[in-house]
Amino acid sequence: MTFTPAIDPDIEYPDSDGKPMADNTEQYQWIVKIKENL
Repeated sequence: MTFTPAIDPDIEYPDSDGKPMADNTEQYQWIVKIKENL
């Protein structure tokens, strides 16, 4: 028998830690720049 802990719905997981490279948008913009120049 396994025990499954209850999930706390009040916990929020941030999309970004405030560092630029953590933002998906900036990563995507770099990927597009690199791909367009190949």
